[in-house]
Amino acid sequence: MDKRIQAVHDKKTDRIAGRFMKGIDLFEGIKGVCNAFGVEAAQFQCIGSLEYATYVQLDQNEDGSLQYSSETVTDTPIELLSGTGFVGLDMDGELEVHFHGMFVDCDKNLNGGHFLDGKNPVAVTIEFVLFPLNGIRMQRGLDEISGIPVFQFKGKE
Repeated sequence: MDKRIQAVHDKKTDRIAGRFMKGIDLFEGIKGVCNAFGVEAAQFQCIGSLEYATYVQLDQNEDGSLQYSSETVTDTPIELLSGTGFVGLDMDGELEVHFHGMFVDCDKNLNGGHFLDGKNPVAVTIEFVLFPLNGIRMQRGLDEISGIPVFQFKGKE
């Protein structure tokens, strides 16, 4: 495991808790913990600080359909007030993180959204708890209505 990750498995509750240190990307840290402990499906929550946040938000088209906004990158470090998400597999079977967060920037502006992989480096620390979902298989698949790839939930065989 990357030396910028501290993580401990509480076998009694089957939870993994720890922190990510300065410079590691938030998503890289979550995937690193999952790989180290053999986790393919999980829910997690975290708080801490990022050098900057990169995210998108929902936009509504004139016809009422939804799409994501263009990518937004904060121009100051941020304090992550609440971060939560899921870990599952993408359509190719690789680990994928789906993360939403609310944050305040150095100008005291409150914002949030759907964070993007590889674009959220830790400023000081991110503290997390990861809840493995051992009997569940989560993998991206096309939603029957929208055609958008979303996590599909199935029991593990």
